[in-house]
Amino acid sequence: MSSPFATVPILGVPIACVATHDILGLVAAWAAAPQPRTITYVNAHCLNVAAATPAYHAVLQQADLVYPDGISVVWASRVLGGRGMAKSTGADWIDIFCHLAVRHGWRIYLLAGKPDIAQRARANLVARLPALQIVGVCDGYFQMQSEAEVLAEIARTQPHVVFVGMGTPRQELWVAEHRAALATPICWSVGALFDYVAGAEPRAPAWMNALALEWLWRLLVDPRGKWKRYVLGNPLFVLRFLHQLGRG
Repeated sequence: MSSPFATVPILGVPIACVATHDILGLVAAWAAAPQPRTITYVNAHCLNVAAATPAYHAVLQQADLVYPDGISVVWASRVLGGRGMAKSTGADWIDIFCHLAVRHGWRIYLLAGKPDIAQRARANLVARLPALQIVGVCDGYFQMQSEAEVLAEIARTQPHVVFVGMGTPRQELWVAEHRAALATPICWSVGALFDYVAGAEPRAPAWMNALALEWLWRLLVDPRGKWKRYVLGNPLFVLRFLHQLGRG
């Protein structure tokens, strides 16, 4: 990990003590540098998956920046003495990022979501900010183009940032497998971010976010798809964290 920020180890994953402005400041520095960087997020679900998936766990340990996208991770960091960590959710920072991209002239590639999600997300972002340079898009299942064609397009368009939204842990494992072929300064795993940008998934109301209840909103919106993640996963994360504390 090459982040200049302190980290807190939670379930064996070093998580940076950062807030959104710290992350975007690093992105601004890294986008102008030749060294390739990888960025990803974690929440309770991600850490549960990492505990059961050694390859994903190893990728998280090797990433240049792992930041918190879940309030339970922030709370756990405080128990461990971490300072300055704040939940950073993509749907909250994407517009700020896009304004930075226009200011700095960054080129962006979107590899995310089901077919049509990346296109709709690009249309929405460019409608709000016409000068934004999104140099390519593809769905995260490679139905629009083959994997080889996507890699060739990224090589040709030379984006500064490639956003990868395939879900955990597939997106992180994909980036790790192909990082050498992705000659781009930043590869950033973002989960379902572009589902929100495309308007395919509704955001939690502001009052629920303020009360740290975004997880409950997602459960209510998609109970069949999310009940294991939250009803079983949240208590499992707590148990795993308590076990970590017990080991000292």
